[in-house]
Amino acid sequence: MTGSEQARRKMTALLELHQMRQALIDSYRGLIDETDLDRNSEPERDRAFLSRAVAATAIRRVTGWNPAACAAAVIDGSRDNGIDAVAVADASRVWLVQAKWKDSGTAGFHTDAARAFIDGLHLLEDRKFGEFNDKLRPFTARLDAALMDTNLKITLVIAVVGNDPLHADTRAILDRAVDDHHGLGPMLDYRLVGAAELLQQLRDDRRPQPVDLTARMPHWIKRDTPFLAYQGPVAAVDVAQWYEDHGPRLFTEHIRQSLGLTRINSGIQTTLIEEPDNFWYFNNGITILCDGVEPTWRGRRRPDEPVELALQHASIVNGAQTVTEIHKAMQVAPDTVENADVSVRVISLGSERGQYAARITETTNTQNDVSQRDFIALDDTQTLIREDFEFSLQKTYVFKRGEADPAPDAGCSVVHAAIALACAHRTPELSVRAKKDTDLLWERGQSGAYPRLFGEAPSAFRIWRTVLVHRAVGEALDVLRQRMRGRSSDVAQRGDLLVSHLVFRLLDASDLDEPDFDVDSLLNSVPTSTGSVLSWLIHFVDAAYGPTSFLTSTFTNETRCRELARLVLEAICEGRELPDLPADCQARQQPGRQRRQATIPTIINAGLLPNGAPLQYVTGNIAEAKALQDWLNADPRRSQATWQNDRARPLLWAYDGETYNASNLVLRIWELAGWDDAPSSVQAPARWTPDGKLNLYEIAVQWQDAQTDDD
Repeated sequence: MTGSEQARRKMTALLELHQMRQALIDSYRGLIDETDLDRNSEPERDRAFLSRAVAATAIRRVTGWNPAACAAAVIDGSRDNGIDAVAVADASRVWLVQAKWKDSGTAGFHTDAARAFIDGLHLLEDRKFGEFNDKLRPFTARLDAALMDTNLKITLVIAVVGNDPLHADTRAILDRAVDDHHGLGPMLDYRLVGAAELLQQLRDDRRPQPVDLTARMPHWIKRDTPFLAYQGPVAAVDVAQWYEDHGPRLFTEHIRQSLGLTRINSGIQTTLIEEPDNFWYFNNGITILCDGVEPTWRGRRRPDEPVELALQHASIVNGAQTVTEIHKAMQVAPDTVENADVSVRVISLGSERGQYAARITETTNTQNDVSQRDFIALDDTQTLIREDFEFSLQKTYVFKRGEADPAPDAGCSVVHAAIALACAHRTPELSVRAKKDTDLLWERGQSGAYPRLFGEAPSAFRIWRTVLVHRAVGEALDVLRQRMRGRSSDVAQRGDLLVSHLVFRLLDASDLDEPDFDVDSLLNSVPTSTGSVLSWLIHFVDAAYGPTSFLTSTFTNETRCRELARLVLEAICEGRELPDLPADCQARQQPGRQRRQATIPTIINAGLLPNGAPLQYVTGNIAEAKALQDWLNADPRRSQATWQNDRARPLLWAYDGETYNASNLVLRIWELAGWDDAPSSVQAPARWTPDGKLNLYEIAVQWQDAQTDDD
């Protein structure tokens, strides 16, 4: 094993230990009795609690009991006689637990601990319950009954936060005890539950509970090879009830959640409401994967007779948009939706689900409008990162398209993470790809960006702190850009990701994975580094490629950005005096500028907004804000629209699901809001913004100015 591999494994172990500590606290603080620890020091109380929480987790692992019952099973304390938890089930099944926690993650179970464990077992067998503390009292009656049962089975559970195997001498002590208790059958055995299994249990507890569904098909077809499968129509009202009962949990294995308001989804809902009898013909249907299917026939077992399918651990892997739109339509027009059916295909994969689920999900969705980003939802790495965010940071990480982004302080999306990680990469080409198109960050293969960003499963600490630094660079650039004009301001805006990359190169970010890393000091240094990088970048862009070079093509060219990065870093690392900014960094007069092209065609022709981009309505002046604010606030959908690359009607309004041109939609909003003094015309594109910074008009103007500068 190489030194780098050893270091990576050590870091992984430390991060997993941190995750386990936080998960134990989240799961069992307040459930486990700590009253006997009041006189202990804080570190002693902490270690004792964590040891008890490990015992409770082990009980949950072997019994499946809920966390409260597992916490109640803990008897650790003075006079526990080497037994930290007791569980009795089915009158003849007993588990005894001894747990070991060590802050370093290197706890072990040695010969002295094994002997104490066996001694405690003998005391219980001799019914010497009075030798134990009062925490055992609730279990004595059940223990007494179980120990009298001829079918008694006792398992000694050794729960250790460490992954070293049991020493041969320790095993010898345990094996002798097993032999001594053989009697009429194998009455005693033992089981080691190490750190990996304990952490897996804590992770499993965070995952959504599996969904069971019932699918009723009035007629159906069936396949038995290679998997059991049924296909047939299901009433739309039944599908709506699935979503009512389970919500987004239906889509745990889908590559994305519902995408919300899109033209396709609006069309699904319209068909359901206006043409329910035709819905089965117009819709592609729903695909469900499950672990098992139990059919029940109301009459004969014939394809033309109804069947009711009980689906165990079901997940909808194709048709999430259909399901959510059926549910929405049911709220609007339930009497009409009752007449609609949808085609449903059920595939029971059983024990081979892990092998085939991802393949079926991917192939069924490649027939629809999906992006490369959608398929990262099938990568287990993203699930691990999400769990790491929950355990280590108590923050949210979303990676399925359609999931709402968390608030900035509450977490981030995979897109934010990928852009930040691309900027933090040791070479600039990934930040250049992100500047060209974020879809390039999801490319697989040997040279693809995705495996370079996420291939080694970066920790939640590294991702989150990288996102914070990237945000801090953006904020510093916003401040600097306000003081600039012309070409210098454009460099700050178009070169933002390259600036972020260069700032990362200047910062000492080697310890970002450490839980106790001082991120505040790192963030405090960002504005100074950003200012220095930007000054040198403005200088070298003009020096290397000329004062009239096209900035957009420069900052999306990997070769040019690699050279600019080299020049800037050399200048800063050598401590050269900052260059003077160009004399033309103030706004330049441009007489005789040609009449600008219309906003909407410009955005569509240049591909400046992706299809489906969300837009927010912004008022243009105080009078407009005063007239509209109450009406807009009464329903958030009134100020929301979705961009469509359609020259005639580019705006899909969330409030009514209809498409509009920009002017007609603004005038319609004014009309419905009852603004009697509204002007007769409006610069409508200036009322809609995709990011809260630039509106549609400003986006188009900025792009047109860049083309003129290049000419």
